[in-house]
Amino acid sequence: MNMINQPQLKQAYSLTEIKPVLSLKDVTLRYQTDSSIVTAAYGVSFDVYRGDRFILLGASGCGKSSLLKAVGGFLNPAAGEIRLDGRIVDAPGPDRMMVFQEFDQLLPWKTILQNVAYPMQKARRWSPAETLERAKLFTAKVGLEKFADAFPHTLSGGMKQRVAIARAMAIEPKIC
Repeated sequence: MNMINQPQLKQAYSLTEIKPVLSLKDVTLRYQTDSSIVTAAYGVSFDVYRGDRFILLGASGCGKSSLLKAVGGFLNPAAGEIRLDGRIVDAPGPDRMMVFQEFDQLLPWKTILQNVAYPMQKARRWSPAETLERAKLFTAKVGLEKFADAFPHTLSGGMKQRVAIARAMAIEPKIC
């Protein structure tokens, strides 16, 4: 049996080397309405590490969706910072995909397969043939392969959500 002494073990698995994929530090989010400024989140801090499954849980209106929009780069914090792999998040990008609560997130003039392929085409990380195969694979993973040539207006709300999930997973984002 090969024994590893404590200093070697500490060096091999130093916790200081493990860095969060996503880090929110003292994030405050505000919206301007016609009559006032609404604070959607105040001083929120947390880290998410590679492989984590993270849940935001809270009452309606407490700022969960606003925080996710800020992580997605759709909303800039009034204070604090959001970092992905150490870089400040200040705009949307293909390294973060979101599936919104609303069903109207698909491109109505594209088929289901084309909707799933669209972000991959924009990212240009795969050849057209690979993009098509990945779109087919992820469409099948959400159980919609029989609807690949259908348009969004012909689908139920739940089916539209599954298309959005397939689209988000297919691009292999760091955060989804």
